[in-house]
Amino acid sequence: MIPKIVKLTNPPLLKAAHQLTAKGRLAISQNKLVYLDIDDDYIHQLFPALKNQSIQKPNYFGEKSIGAHITVIYPEEQKIIKQIEFNQEHLFSIKELVTAEIGQKLYYVLLVESFSLLQLRKKYKLPNLLCFRGYSIGFHITIGTAYK
Repeated sequence: MIPKIVKLTNPPLLKAAHQLTAKGRLAISQNKLVYLDIDDDYIHQLFPALKNQSIQKPNYFGEKSIGAHITVIYPEEQKIIKQIEFNQEHLFSIKELVTAEIGQKLYYVLLVESFSLLQLRKKYKLPNLLCFRGYSIGFHITIGTAYK
């Protein structure tokens, strides 16, 4: 399934996003989420620009949390990647700000593109789109969530 996607217009948020570093290092969490570790300012600086009381900051901070990230392989995709891949630097570019509706949640995300992350998924025989709870989604940075 593809989530319902709605493009948002927020020039100040996009301008701020384009001023942040567009690179990160590949890492893996304790629950086997493979992700690109990026600057936490993608959430800390951009979240206030959403300007909506019902939107919450993603729960990515605190002990044993991974902070701001771009998911590369979800645990449910069940792929083991080689240790040599980790800590490698990858570049990405920001495309647009959208909401994605998945179940009872609305995700406020920056859609991103990364040729090298796409190549990594292909190397491990994964489709271009990630599989999250049965939904096919592209690379993204979640900066806020809300319940419908």
